[in-house]
Amino acid sequence: MDFMKGKLVVVTGPTSGIGKKIASDIGSMDANLVLACRDINKGRQVAEEIIRRNNSAIIDVMHIDMSDIQSIKEFACQFREKYSRLDVLVNNAGVNLTGKERQHSTQGIELTFATNVLGYYLLTCELLELLKSKASARIVNVASTLASDVNLHDVQFEHRPYDAMKAYAQSKAYDRMLTWAFARRLENSGVTSNAMAPGLTPDTGLFRSMPVESRLELSKRKGCSIEDGADTAVWLASSSEADGISGKFFEKRKEIVCEFRDVEAEEKLWSICEELTGSTFMANPSIRKCSPL
Repeated sequence: MDFMKGKLVVVTGPTSGIGKKIASDIGSMDANLVLACRDINKGRQVAEEIIRRNNSAIIDVMHIDMSDIQSIKEFACQFREKYSRLDVLVNNAGVNLTGKERQHSTQGIELTFATNVLGYYLLTCELLELLKSKASARIVNVASTLASDVNLHDVQFEHRPYDAMKAYAQSKAYDRMLTWAFARRLENSGVTSNAMAPGLTPDTGLFRSMPVESRLELSKRKGCSIEDGADTAVWLASSSEADGISGKFFEKRKEIVCEFRDVEAEEKLWSICEELTGSTFMANPSIRKCSPL
């Protein structure tokens, strides 16, 4: 696809499920692709698969743990040292945990919120100057129609009974809310910010931590394929039809209504993310030095 030829694209969580399909489809378009992944070996395997199908693909594999604030900042530092621009950021990496016990990130933050929400927020902030360096750049946030249990007074389930599925549903609502907050801040900058829902994709690796019984039950429900689930994200990242569109929520390439549009709530969430990550929207990351690995 000529529209994507030579463009630089970052995809997080590209080693399985929807993220792998997003990366594979974009890699077939002669874009320069950065696979941002926790498991470097799996990332290299994905890169090799893409190159076998398109030997002109240019792919870089870089390490990132989207639950770890320090890892995200180190990735961003290294990325800024290697590249002077960024055309598309696809925030896809996420976790869907199981059980009633809270799990925590390296920084002691509830793991689902750390990965699915703070990860999106922080990586976008850290790469923002490179996105803004382009006349037209795009942020694509993979969210979900499974979104509920929003409680901005208790985002980490510290004061209410912890439930992994509720934590996941809350995080996906927050992904939409951050999308709108970014879109407002980036208005007239040339950078667009949109969210999408893949639909129920039982075959994705996102549900691998669920109990066997739950996975079997999920597999019986009518859902969509990984290919269909990835399609709207690829479309938002690569299609000329999405030029200039920002602050929208899509499923199956059609805009759908989001019930979590509330500027006051979005700004409260923004403040929480800012405080927990120590990263501000207007900060100039180019002056920061990478921490030793």
